[in-house]
Amino acid sequence: MENTRIDLKQLIFLIKENKGLKANLILDEGCVFQTADPNPLIKVINYLINYLEQYTSQPLEISLDLFPGNCALTFLAYTRQSVFPSLSANLSEALSDYRATVEFSVQQGKYAQIKILFEK
Repeated sequence: MENTRIDLKQLIFLIKENKGLKANLILDEGCVFQTADPNPLIKVINYLINYLEQYTSQPLEISLDLFPGNCALTFLAYTRQSVFPSLSANLSEALSDYRATVEFSVQQGKYAQIKILFEK
C-alpha cells in the first residue's frame, strides 16, 4: 500500500467542517508525516472530540503546535466536570503507527485536556 501524506492542520480543518464542529482553532503549519493508513488517526481524533464534547457546552479549543522534535495536537474542553471515565485502552495502540502518544489531564472544575504528541 502506498503511503499517504498527512497534514494535521488540513486534517483538523476537514474534521471540523465535516462534523459541523464548534471549535476555536490555533494551528501551526508544518505538522506533516507519511502513513500507510490515515483512517485510524481520523477515528482517534473523532473519538477524542466526541469524548470531550459531552462534558462542555462551549466550543472546544484545538491547537496544533510544531516543535523541533515533535508536534502536539491538543484538545481542551472547559467544563465543571471533575470526574471523567477512562479513555479507551485502544488509543495507545491506534497511535503507535503514527509514533504518537496520548496524555489526559484535568484541572478539576475548570477544564479537561487531551494531548497527542507526534514524534518527528
